Amino acid sequence: MTAFSQLSAISYQLSASGNRYWKLITHASLLITLFLAACSSAPPTATTTPTLVPSLTASPLPTLQPSVTEPPLTATATPFTETPTPTLIAVTIEPLLGQGSRPPLDITLPDGWLVGYDTFVLGDVDREVSFVPLVVYSGPVTGGTGTIVLLWGFSSVVGGVNPLSAQMGTPLPEPDMWTDGLRLLRLAVVEAQCNIGTDLRRDYPVAGLTGTGTQFAAVGCPETSDTRGWFVGVREFGVPYIFYVYTDPIEVMDNEAVQAELQAILDSIRISEPQPIEATPEITAAPEPQS
Repeated sequence: MTAFSQLSAISYQLSASGNRYWKLITHASLLITLFLAACSSAPPTATTTPTLVPSLTASPLPTLQPSVTEPPLTATATPFTETPTPTLIAVTIEPLLGQGSRPPLDITLPDGWLVGYDTFVLGDVDREVSFVPLVVYSGPVTGGTGTIVLLWGFSSVVGGVNPLSAQMGTPLPEPDMWTDGLRLLRLAVVEAQCNIGTDLRRDYPVAGLTGTGTQFAAVGCPETSDTRGWFVGVREFGVPYIFYVYTDPIEVMDNEAVQAELQAILDSIRISEPQPIEATPEITAAPEPQS
């Protein structure tokens, strides 16, 4: 056998052996691959839950617009006309009218005494204005000046007249000189800003009669001097009379001699019955001449 023949035989054997060996390798490779695939297979992967996505996309809300275009509101100030407050005009009434009348009485005055007559405009407690006749007697006394103020013919706040009283036979109440004396003391004789003190009610002689009154004192007055004295009131012939007696300076009244001097003047008074006022004759127009 030639060398080529030997090589061919060896090659054939190798080829034959190689085919068998390749097949074995091929089968072995397949088995290994399957084994490795079985061993290396990962556990089943968890299925991921898909994120829910709305099928419809929300559209933004449209801006609401009025169906009718209106102009913007403008605040208009309404002019306010203030009603003017009426100005109160203070009316000052002079307390004295500057004219008076002589009362129906006679009086004896010491030397040096003077007398004056006037009418007092009185704003009374019932807010009505009344006119009160006023007489002032003033002159020297021991140690000072004495004064007697007479208010007469005034309306009394006690014992008003009822027009049916005469028909019903009801007696009219008697006016109270005590109450009227206290009232007029504060309203007409002394200043309203004075500190006024009065004593108990008592009787005093005047004009040959017995009147009602009391002692009084007025101190701390803004414009007049402090004073002290007494008043006495009577009603004669249906007419009221109240006499206020006091001195200046105030301590002069402490002298009993001065009190006696002033009392002597009151004792000299005599009240007369008032004369009726004659009616003024009515004036009539002269008749026109006939043609």
